[in-house]
Amino acid sequence: MTKPEKSAQSVINRCLEVKKGESVLILVTEPYLDIAQLLYKECLKKTKYTYIFFLPKNFHRIGIHASVTNFIQDMDIIIAVTTPSISPMEARIKANQTGTRIVSLPNITKPTFIRFANTDFKKINRLSKKLSDILSIAKIVNVISANGTRLQIPIENHHGYAETGLINIPGTFSHLPAGVACITPEAGKTEGELVVDSGMKYDREDPEKLILYIREGRAARIKGGHSAKHLRQKLAQLGSKSRYVIEFGIGTNDVAKICGNPTEDEKVLGNVYIRLGHNSINDEISDMDMSLHGIVYKATVEVKGKRIIEKGRLLLD
Repeated sequence: MTKPEKSAQSVINRCLEVKKGESVLILVTEPYLDIAQLLYKECLKKTKYTYIFFLPKNFHRIGIHASVTNFIQDMDIIIAVTTPSISPMEARIKANQTGTRIVSLPNITKPTFIRFANTDFKKINRLSKKLSDILSIAKIVNVISANGTRLQIPIENHHGYAETGLINIPGTFSHLPAGVACITPEAGKTEGELVVDSGMKYDREDPEKLILYIREGRAARIKGGHSAKHLRQKLAQLGSKSRYVIEFGIGTNDVAKICGNPTEDEKVLGNVYIRLGHNSINDEISDMDMSLHGIVYKATVEVKGKRIIEKGRLLLD
């Protein structure tokens, strides 16, 4: 069995726990057909009711036909191998509400997919929930990094969320790669400087660092080269409210690797991120517009006067 085949097996058997007789729909956009076919073949070993449906590359803009929406809502399981994530789709939300189990693999690369073969989803589940519980009882998170990041993030009276990669209960949703403990900061209170290592479409060839100066919970100033210019343009298109810090997250996946792909980078154990935008995370999951996620590698995180992560290394018992 090849490594990609082992990864497909891990998604179907350990992540989704597909059972005989369940209906499974795999949504795919170019250029992810090869990964979708691996998942299709593995899924057929569990249930004959397995289908593939191609979405147009601009489905997130033009939407999908009502007949397809109804088909999605009738499925037991949806696997989306697409760009971008299907998380904001109304059809996805309604399907989850009716009990469909859904996993989204946005912008997936083959190296990232291959790492699923060695992913311990139960371990990620335990750590993500443990860290989200810690965030839920904390008042302030302090983050520092060797890259110059210095952030103070008040989170009192907010509840953490764990994205675990286990999608074995009706109505559950997760992205893959999985592994995040996240929380909504108090509105208008985050302060400090975020120096971006990945995400926000930061170009690592840019000679200047991408730095966000956070004042009263918003990116008051953005400094850097062409990456900063592009980010400012993106935020201008989205409106002034898009500059607010609406999410803080900690990566919990010890198999994920720093690779320059922000979809995986933010899940790496010990990496952290903040997200800008209009709306805070909800009980399901935040969107995956990585142009608004600013990721810091190998951070140090302090909660309630105690370091829980130091230079990317987990310090919890």
